[in-house]
Amino acid sequence: MATKRDYFKEHQDNIRKRLLNLGLTNLSEEQYFLINEPSESPESYYCDGEISSDQAYSNWLQKLTKSGLDKKKIKSAIKFNFE
Repeated sequence: MATKRDYFKEHQDNIRKRLLNLGLTNLSEEQYFLINEPSESPESYYCDGEISSDQAYSNWLQKLTKSGLDKKKIKSAIKFNFE
């Protein structure tokens, strides 16, 4: 009998591994979700398409800063999503 794969868990595990590889550790739940917003929640990132890409990026950086991430972790968050 074949075992059932949990694709969502595999996806979450892959995200966590990528975050760890970039030094993004000890994140609050808010920081975790903000870092993942561009790829996991593009409708929120782009405010349902009501803002430009540049505005979305700028807003995202501001939210990361307000969440308490330092410059090094913000740079890693950028790499995580855009490189």
